Amino acid sequence: MKAMKDYLVKVETGLSETKIVLIGGGYISQKLSLILHNRGLSCLIIPDLKELDFSSSPEFIFLFNEGSESLPEFFLNFFETIKTKLIIISIDRPSGENLARQCLSKDIDFCFASIYDLYCGGKSGSALEKVFSEIKNEKIITFKNDQVIVTPIFIDDAIEGLCRIAFSTQTFKKRFFLTGREEVPLVVFADRTSVEAAGVYGVRLNLLDSELTYPEVVRHEKILNRDESYSLLNWMPEVGMSDGIKLVLNLLKPVKMVPKNKPLTLTAESPKVKKKTTLNQ
Repeated sequence: MKAMKDYLVKVETGLSETKIVLIGGGYISQKLSLILHNRGLSCLIIPDLKELDFSSSPEFIFLFNEGSESLPEFFLNFFETIKTKLIIISIDRPSGENLARQCLSKDIDFCFASIYDLYCGGKSGSALEKVFSEIKNEKIITFKNDQVIVTPIFIDDAIEGLCRIAFSTQTFKKRFFLTGREEVPLVVFADRTSVEAAGVYGVRLNLLDSELTYPEVVRHEKILNRDESYSLLNWMPEVGMSDGIKLVLNLLKPVKMVPKNKPLTLTAESPKVKKKTTLNQ
């Protein structure tokens, strides 16, 4: 296992250095750390609580909760001795009531952030990401309950929401719901992905039925909490669904999906090409 120092990215700011620790989260954590790094903030990514250095006092800890109903007492007791802000993040599920009661019983600065209907093209733990799981086989996955309403949020917007939660002073012991602005049936999202693939790959991908069941959340509860969250943060997601889908499709595009009988254009953006060149296929 890597030493703590191997995960640390230090960036000096003009006046001080900010410490942010991200625990778990996989692809989302990596993207979040990159955004924070680009904003001049130092980040430490660790895989789990066992790697946390309790001798330090970071300003923020982002904890990605993958279904746990409680946290170790020693972890919460640690927060009572420091001024660190704890942001507990969950994907496609609200934080459990037992976990909420446990945190509320402690004198700590914490909040919950639940991300719903996330899509990003990476291993995020989001159910909506399964729609893209068979792109390499030129298929779009659909769910058995494909009429469920989803509000897709692109990863860049979700990360911006997390950043705003971290630096807001209006988050003490609150819950935040991060999800998209557009409301569509799941089958419409899958079909839109197929349509956008025609523009990105030159061929429309077929929908593939599966036995998967999409996790349902009471719609009015999700929408109401979303609107209240965005009002508190004075912010809304910016990436439209079609634009987000195209970004993911470009990220996942296999080489074999380069349209046939169409010249492959290389531009000066490629480090191996000095001028625009056209190669006949």
